[in-house]
Amino acid sequence: MMMRKWLQNEKGLTLVEVTGVLVLTAIILGFLIYLLSYSNTSLQQVSSREKTLQQSRDIVTQIVKTVRNGYAPATLVSSSSSLRLLSAENDEAVDYRYNSTDKSLTVTYTPRDANGNDAASPSSKYTFSDKIEDILFDVKDGRIEITLTMLLPNHTSKKTTTVVYTTQRHS
Repeated sequence: MMMRKWLQNEKGLTLVEVTGVLVLTAIILGFLIYLLSYSNTSLQQVSSREKTLQQSRDIVTQIVKTVRNGYAPATLVSSSSSLRLLSAENDEAVDYRYNSTDKSLTVTYTPRDANGNDAASPSSKYTFSDKIEDILFDVKDGRIEITLTMLLPNHTSKKTTTVVYTTQRHS
């Protein structure tokens, strides 16, 4: 008898309750999808920024290594967006040239003959990042100041300045 009374008093869910649950579920799922999308976008931006900053460090490291390996500037005083380094034996030249059109830095290794003339064709040529906004080499009194400006993904710039001393000094 008790069972029968309980079955008679049982009510199902109304259409309003079902609709309310569905609306709340849709809102919660929408919010979670938005959070995942926002997190993914943020992760991509941070990853792209770190990649650009790593390229900046690689460029500066490459130039510093070349100077530390005994290469010295071809001119004692200059300030430009290109730099020519000559080996101590004067048998190889390394040129760093910035191209403002495609925002890239190209390094070219060129062998030189006994008279100090460049060979007809370079032995190797590499192009660095296309994220370079500007680069300036300031050479004076045995030091090279490298000012590198990289364009970050959020359209801001990051400027890095490094000074490397050469063995070549002007008295």
